[in-house]
Amino acid sequence: MTRIENTPAFLIHRRMYQGNSLLLDFFTEHYGMIRLIARGARSKKTSLQMFQCLKISYTGKGDLKSLTQWESNDEPRRLMGDDLIIAIYANELLSRLLPQDDEYKALFDSYWSYIKQINKQSGSEKEYSLRLFENQLLQELGYGLDFSADYEGNPINSSINYEFREQQGFFANADGKIFGDTLLNIANANENCPSTEQLSILKILNRKRLKLLLGEKPLKSRELFFVN
Repeated sequence: MTRIENTPAFLIHRRMYQGNSLLLDFFTEHYGMIRLIARGARSKKTSLQMFQCLKISYTGKGDLKSLTQWESNDEPRRLMGDDLIIAIYANELLSRLLPQDDEYKALFDSYWSYIKQINKQSGSEKEYSLRLFENQLLQELGYGLDFSADYEGNPINSSINYEFREQQGFFANADGKIFGDTLLNIANANENCPSTEQLSILKILNRKRLKLLLGEKPLKSRELFFVN
């Protein structure tokens, strides 16, 4: 019998389950993605909110355990419009790509930081933060890129351009569209937002990388916003 008490978690996805219950997917700080049943939750007002860190308790045997208690571990956060859509997109990536029951502590911290910033940033800053979050997710899953060096191991030069070749890396190319300083900003976790043109290139780059893991099944959130 597993019994976990007061572990930090974010609600990532919910759906109806057997009458008045809900089937809930959580991204937890110490146990990764888990799926729990909240029995009778549909028949009463619930404080189970997405995009707000909770402390949850659960118990049970096997793969499907029961949520027993929850409380807020975060400030109230109401996301609307584009902010809501890109947050849903981040949740969908986690739901689709993370395996069950594997700890991703650094990614959990990154997700929390990302969610905190969404409604405080400009449009370009939101998109850049999203690209950085995608990069960390891919890194955690073993599909990261070295943004500090080219394919041959040479340090990225901020004053020259690069092209990206799938399953290889970055190559110096005078006609390449990726600026060296853009790559170094990412490598150094620099918060300086790239130009609109560079953001568009980074979006295309990450879309190709993510497609290798997502397959042909489209993301529902991509139908709603610029992340497609």
